[in-house]
Amino acid sequence: MFGAAAALEEVLSSIERAATIGELKRILQNIAEATGFSAFSFIDGRPGDVTPLVLNTIAPGFDRDYRSEGFVDVDPVIPVWRRSNAPFTWGAVPLPPRLGRRYPGAIRTMMAARDHGYREGLVVPFHYVDRLGRPYSSACTFFWTGQVSEFRRTVRDNSHWLHMVMLYWAQRIVDLASVQQGQGKRIHLDDETPDLVRLTDRERDVLAWAARGKTAQDTAEILGIALDTIGTHMRACLQKLNANNKTHAVAKAIYLRLIDP
Repeated sequence: MFGAAAALEEVLSSIERAATIGELKRILQNIAEATGFSAFSFIDGRPGDVTPLVLNTIAPGFDRDYRSEGFVDVDPVIPVWRRSNAPFTWGAVPLPPRLGRRYPGAIRTMMAARDHGYREGLVVPFHYVDRLGRPYSSACTFFWTGQVSEFRRTVRDNSHWLHMVMLYWAQRIVDLASVQQGQGKRIHLDDETPDLVRLTDRERDVLAWAARGKTAQDTAEILGIALDTIGTHMRACLQKLNANNKTHAVAKAIYLRLIDP
């Protein structure tokens, strides 16, 4: 069983050892439950992909309703995660006003989720471009059935940790999916290898301290260098690792074994 208090190395090691998508599904469900969530739904693919990779543990009734009612076309969460790099909650997603007696599709989607017991959700988005320049977008929604006040506390305490774990988990599942679908079907989320990505010792230091939850200011004090210099090193890391943000860079560096978790 996992949770925010568990060592990051232990969690990432379990993900790396997983040999099948089924194992990764069980691992992520354990992570979800350990942090108070009841289920998850993961989707990965190119924009407009007719056969994206989808994996979830949501209630069969909600999954059926979501598909049959065509909520994928009106789900208010999807446009937000398509343009966001940071985790966000359902409550932060703006909904259109109700006009007349009919509810807009976005509101009906949220109503259907509540009808199946899902009172809130945390969405962790992830975007990347493969070496051929093709864009991909992933997102994992964690579903909450308890009190909303507890949800807010859980998000505050665990969202950063879940973001880090999800970036690593997503890389692993796409790699496994690539193997299962056969060569040429899909480009791995990361084609880089440690030999191709070369970080300086100082860049590794900056990422390693970021992996331990240190801010740029903390890292500057620890290393005894200027805050602006930390920013310069981090920007270099983002460029070399083709990462969207600091968390993404840290996850990729750990995945490529450029730094220790």
